[in-house]
Amino acid sequence: MKNNNVLIIDGSNRQNGYTKKQIEYFKSICETEKIITSELYKEKFEFCDGCNYCEENEKCKHRDLDLFFTEFENADIIVFASPLYNGTFSAPLKALIDRFQFYYTYFYKYNKTQKIEKRRKAILLLSSGRDGTKWLSVMEEQLKFACSILNIEFVGSALCNFTDTKPQIEKAEEEIKNIVERIGNL
Repeated sequence: MKNNNVLIIDGSNRQNGYTKKQIEYFKSICETEKIITSELYKEKFEFCDGCNYCEENEKCKHRDLDLFFTEFENADIIVFASPLYNGTFSAPLKALIDRFQFYYTYFYKYNKTQKIEKRRKAILLLSSGRDGTKWLSVMEEQLKFACSILNIEFVGSALCNFTDTKPQIEKAEEEIKNIVERIGNL
């Protein structure tokens, strides 16, 4: 992973929460200096409003995420990190995934041609107050669908379960370590 550009998309607002702990652990074992973190709760961006502007213009009418999309397209590894809220991603992360609409439009408009030519890898880091195992598989499927249109290979996830009672942070860190090792061998 030494020469990879890593983009961490942080969908958590808690500065000392378990999603942040997973992110920090990932950073501590990731052997690259090229890590950019986008903290979505600090970003101010418009939601996708289904206006169809992207169908004719191959970009979103909102220009507020242009820098983010440049970083996103240049990343080799993308980490999606979120607490589990009501069985899915946090609101800002879900809103960001919705803003990928112009990539989806391009994909289908041009007979499943990828707008982003470079193949990348994605990881999901998830924390859950209770048992999030069932929801992890749902979120993985959602992310895998998005990744398939974004020319991203989903390579794995780590879940920090039971953060309200007995956090399984060591288990999540072991899962993160295994994913990082696997990426290094891919």
